[in-house]
Amino acid sequence: MPAFTLSRRRLLGAACVGAATGALLLSPVAPVWAAAAAEAELATFMELSRHLTGRNDLDAKVGQSLHETLLKRDAGFAARLGELQGKLGKTPQGLSEKARDTARQILSAWYLGMVGSDYTATVVSYPDALMFKAAGGVIKPRAFCYGMPGSWAEKPGFGRA
Repeated sequence: MPAFTLSRRRLLGAACVGAATGALLLSPVAPVWAAAAAEAELATFMELSRHLTGRNDLDAKVGQSLHETLLKRDAGFAARLGELQGKLGKTPQGLSEKARDTARQILSAWYLGMVGSDYTATVVSYPDALMFKAAGGVIKPRAFCYGMPGSWAEKPGFGRA
């Protein structure tokens, strides 16, 4: 005799549970739940960012853009974000390699204003990067380049006036 017998009651119960689950997922409430989860995840990201950078004046719009970009580039980022939040307050030596890597990604994104370091890096907000604020506002990023495009590649001429 099989360990699981299918009776009419079990079949009807499973059908009802499946229908109720489908109705909940397709209802107008589902997007609200998803939006609430996304807001909570962004709040976690901003809390971790403030803790890691030691700054309470982080721009919320820049933070949202950085968070979205980190999620797009790394599918496991959200899970590691939760893991890092659970270990908040520990010394770096007490963190796992994954948690340290996540902390580095967050710090790099805020200080450089971009996500990634290879040729596919995504620039999110270069002028608002914390690397400029760390210098006390003395260093301002240039919004222009000297010379024609590509002029930096030419050998400098010596003795020209």
